[in-house]
Amino acid sequence: MNDTYIAEYVVARSTATMVRSQLRIEDSRVAIAAVRRRCWHTIAGGGPDAEAPSAHLRARVRLLVNPNEIPRIFSGYCTESKPCDICSQQLLVGKTEYEVGFSALTVRLDADCFALWQEEMLRTAKQPRR
Repeated sequence: MNDTYIAEYVVARSTATMVRSQLRIEDSRVAIAAVRRRCWHTIAGGGPDAEAPSAHLRARVRLLVNPNEIPRIFSGYCTESKPCDICSQQLLVGKTEYEVGFSALTVRLDADCFALWQEEMLRTAKQPRR
């Protein structure tokens, strides 16, 4: 076999592998999005305490704090009305929305919930690691 044939073979196999990988990644994203639509439910309820809504939201935000991973954060103007993934209030078109992405989860937040998320990230970062 000559070297040209081997190089062409390696390039063809690599290209085919990349295409299969890209298709698997896209299939995974579609499957994850479908599960999120089915499983992400708003938690409602609580006590009569005036601080309860804030404590409730902070508890939900704490679930999104991962000190072992650096999230991807995007902000921009909302182009379609959809609910905030923390408080379920509608993100209005033209208002600022934040998208916080981790390896397994991406959430869309309004400005108030994003501020809560930042506070919890800072609080977690200040705690000593065990």
